[in-house]
Amino acid sequence: MLAPAGPVPLAAPARAADAPADGPAVIVLDGSGSMWGNVGSEKPSKFDLARGALRQSLSSISPRVRLGLMSFGHRRRADCSDVEVILPPEAGPPERVLSLVDKLSPKGKGPLALTLTEAAKQIPAGEHGSIIVVHDGLDNCWQDPCAAAAGIAKANANIRIFLIGFGIEPGDAQRLQCVAEATNGRVIEAQSSTALADSISDALTLANLERVDAATGIAVPVPKAAKPPTPAGAPGVRLTASLAPDGPPLATAVAWTLYKSGDESTPLKITRGKELSADLDPGSYVVEARFGQSSRRQTIEVTSEGPTTARISLGAGFLKLNSLADKAGAALADPLITVTAKDGGTAKDGAAAAGAPIWIGRDAGARLVLPAGTYVVRVQDGLAEQTTDVTVAEGTSTEARPVLGTGRLELSAISAANGAPLQAVTYAVEEDDPDSPQGRREIVRSAAPAASFTLPAGTYYVSARSGVAEVHQRIALGSGDVVKNVSSFNLVPITISVITGEAADATTDASHPILIRVLSADATPREIARAHGATGTFQLPPARYRVEAMASGLNIAARGTIDLSTGRGGTTQLKLDHGEVAIDEAGALGAYWRVKDETGRTVMHSGAGRPKQARLAPGRYTLLIEVEGNRAERVFDIKAAERQSIPLIGP
Repeated sequence: MLAPAGPVPLAAPARAADAPADGPAVIVLDGSGSMWGNVGSEKPSKFDLARGALRQSLSSISPRVRLGLMSFGHRRRADCSDVEVILPPEAGPPERVLSLVDKLSPKGKGPLALTLTEAAKQIPAGEHGSIIVVHDGLDNCWQDPCAAAAGIAKANANIRIFLIGFGIEPGDAQRLQCVAEATNGRVIEAQSSTALADSISDALTLANLERVDAATGIAVPVPKAAKPPTPAGAPGVRLTASLAPDGPPLATAVAWTLYKSGDESTPLKITRGKELSADLDPGSYVVEARFGQSSRRQTIEVTSEGPTTARISLGAGFLKLNSLADKAGAALADPLITVTAKDGGTAKDGAAAAGAPIWIGRDAGARLVLPAGTYVVRVQDGLAEQTTDVTVAEGTSTEARPVLGTGRLELSAISAANGAPLQAVTYAVEEDDPDSPQGRREIVRSAAPAASFTLPAGTYYVSARSGVAEVHQRIALGSGDVVKNVSSFNLVPITISVITGEAADATTDASHPILIRVLSADATPREIARAHGATGTFQLPPARYRVEAMASGLNIAARGTIDLSTGRGGTTQLKLDHGEVAIDEAGALGAYWRVKDETGRTVMHSGAGRPKQARLAPGRYTLLIEVEGNRAERVFDIKAAERQSIPLIGP
């Protein structure tokens, strides 16, 4: 059974619980101009949504917390020094911070690195403190947030930085992981206003900031790891869980299921929490604790002397995925990651069965809780793939850092230099293959107007085809590169319109729609393009072409030539001239007749339900008549716009 794709929420690092509950903490709100943009389908700007999320989350902060406010890019355009300490950290109601947030208006650049450095100065030397940043992108002032975080950690190892990326581009969160790693903080992504509010609330909890119960106004204690319950009271169980036998109890919720020993078909209790507490009759019970992808069952004996306390060891550890496109740390675009047990033995007591997938997901930075054992981490991104063996030990955290060595090739096409984007394009990507008759083999193709491929680093041959036109290019793709390639076709636009000899004729008759064809001008014409309707617009390589238009089901057609060899397009017209012929059957009951054109093709004939009149191309026609075994022929000419009635009987 596959586990959910999302990472398991983890408790805050242990040292956070030792920090004072009153901060200080510095809230930083991105004031760069990009915050006026939108995220997802939500209509308010990112800045308006961020202000609302801050109001929702900060309103529960205790007045004892020393809370400060900073912003950047909110006062001046194109100024990488625009960083302001709006309110130094000090105790007081959170409304004083929120009222200042309401006055901000994004304008300029995003000096994230400088902001972190200045924010750290607001936390006294040696004190525990937190910097919580809500932002929407990387530093665009050519400064390195990683270096800034390293400097902050060196000056004060007690400062933790929480970066909340709101609507950030794919891969940007991975590029900022260095900030969290240097300061024992966290990088959190939020792609909606709801997720942003939850992310800010999580950061406030991880920062150990004291909250106030909205109903009572009483301070809520800062969450800490569960302690073994005191064995007092009625018979029953008081249980906690840990990753390893000698490890501390987990500070986050565990899924508990309690059964009566010998009858595990119906659970006595199912709950989630840091501990399991239940009053029970003396006897033997089975308890199952599940956390992440790990679980453990244990038999507990309940006596009449009071509650039984125990700590259930899950025999598990953390596996941190850090899947990269290259060694420099570029994140993968859209990986598919499979974690498979390699030698876990059986599934007994939560151990993973050998060869069984235990987790499948697309989160390149997921943190999983797995039973102790050896796993194969398989990462696929586009045509690239890599497998890595990793061993997870009880109570430890292990990182899997597969590097695929991939790049991304983004292809698009335009009709000509400075021309419009082309929609009807087929891209094919080939690579060298000595075993192929042509020396190359196609590895992928796409008909998307903007095609994107994730490929192993190497040299590729890209062809783009639009109609009969083709563009070929040789492209080198490096590890971690994003190569944006635009194929420029030397196409000439031409519009062909079709008119008829009279208004409201063939072009408006749904039963005889117009077909426009463009043909090559060589001795054996081949069709280059076609369009249905009275107007067709084409993008063609410079050359001479034959063009024709015809009314479906009729012998009406028009032909011409166009010369695009000079590179100049425009418009041209084809005229469908025709006349109208009506066959008068008066006095010729039971006669059989048909009308042939000069090529011998029958264009009209008698029969039940057959029309007695038709539109015909100008020219000479022969009327063949057969009445009671007698045959006759009559030749007639029809001119453009002429209407004739041809009698079957008469001179």
